[in-house]
Amino acid sequence: MEDNDSFNFVDIDNSSELIQYRTSIQELFLDAFDKHLSESLWNWAYQQNPFGSPKVSMAFLKDKLVGHYAVIPMNLSLEGKYIKGYLSMTTMVSTECRGKQLFRKLAERVYDRIADDKEPAIVFGFPNDQSAPGFIKRLGWTVSEDFHVVALEKSDLSKAQELLMESMKNGYSLDLSDEKVRQWRCNKPNQEWNIENAIGLKSHTDGHDLMYIDNADLLGRLNIDTILHAIMPVSREQASELDWTISFPYRFGYRVFNSEIEPKFGVQMCMSDVF
Repeated sequence: MEDNDSFNFVDIDNSSELIQYRTSIQELFLDAFDKHLSESLWNWAYQQNPFGSPKVSMAFLKDKLVGHYAVIPMNLSLEGKYIKGYLSMTTMVSTECRGKQLFRKLAERVYDRIADDKEPAIVFGFPNDQSAPGFIKRLGWTVSEDFHVVALEKSDLSKAQELLMESMKNGYSLDLSDEKVRQWRCNKPNQEWNIENAIGLKSHTDGHDLMYIDNADLLGRLNIDTILHAIMPVSREQASELDWTISFPYRFGYRVFNSEIEPKFGVQMCMSDVF
């Protein structure tokens, strides 16, 4: 630990070392979000991740955890080439310590360690309306508004396939062809879905969510009679031109480390901590 402006900071890069802080993390989550953190979900993300250990930085005020920033490894691939990927999740600061720049300080501690690895890497996430400005202004993220969850009917699948093919051809995405990774991702607590014929669908109240697709040209062959909710690389204006109904906007954000190349992404629901 080290002291900085009365806060003690702890950096953890090992899953087994993080376990001792689980109760404190759960207490902070309840304070920050007014709901309980699922222990099974925490274990899934931070203890059972086949990609490896998370990178976590925490701030304590005396013995109380008051700030937490973490990324879990989730490598992304493009045409068989992999890059280190980290999903940003469970960012939180206690109600008593907001406005003290803990969000930025903790994130920078994590980012410094990623940069020190000297390997190209991407931290990514899906910031909401409240958090997006902070990620842009304080953490140097690029945030795109050109992704939306749209409700596709069967007649829309052909055009959707064209857009997805272009996006996936040039963009990094999560590869679920590895058995361990596939089993881990498909068995996130409180979710029921699997991958058949290289397509992952999860039942939805009025249809299905397109969680994963290995190859975009499979979409046009999908035989469904219900609504298909999918993240598509379209702006609100493009969706309107295509006469597609937007289920909700789903902005995608990222920051690149140790690379001068500006990447593109084939964003899918399986890359998110929400779906």
